[in-house]
Amino acid sequence: MSDVENFIDFCTSEFGRRLMDQEAEYIRKELQSCKRILDVGCGIGSIEQRLPEFNITGIDSSDEMLQEARKGSDKEFIRGDAGNLPFEENSFDGIFYLTSIEFLPDYKKALEEASRVLKDRGKFLAMILNPDSHYFKNHTNKKDSYFNRVKHRNPGEIKELASRYFTVDDEYFLGIRDEDTFPTHEKEYAALYVLKGMKKE
Repeated sequence: MSDVENFIDFCTSEFGRRLMDQEAEYIRKELQSCKRILDVGCGIGSIEQRLPEFNITGIDSSDEMLQEARKGSDKEFIRGDAGNLPFEENSFDGIFYLTSIEFLPDYKKALEEASRVLKDRGKFLAMILNPDSHYFKNHTNKKDSYFNRVKHRNPGEIKELASRYFTVDDEYFLGIRDEDTFPTHEKEYAALYVLKGMKKE
């Protein structure tokens, strides 16, 4: 199956829907004060479907993903590169990466671009697959898992660089055991490592 077909299968499964619902609710809570938001690596637009009240622009490097995203949401979806965003400075009040920044060839350039397009005190949110979790390790044991495409497996390095541009707090989120989800901040169970803050003035 193609990447798009795999993502559709996951996002429409009962387990996938539960995960996406919880991720969307986290994003809603963190970015609810933002008037204009950028989703970097939007994929098939699952978050956009779940946050209809938000003014989100999605950007992705895959035409196939964007075609699917446009079927499910009337929000704006643009083809582009996270390391060279096609927007002017100070364009957004919020920016988020949902399991995308760790897959980028150059996350350093992506963070620099995030700072450029965010307004002063604009909100920054990166929800990163936690490589120390059982969930991640179980996936990387499968030869064909897309988790094996993760290019950066030290989220602490991403946090260190992000701290140059943003005030950053971190936490672990979204416990997963088999296909059960539960609240946790424990490193070994949380599927996501979250960086959140705002652009430094």
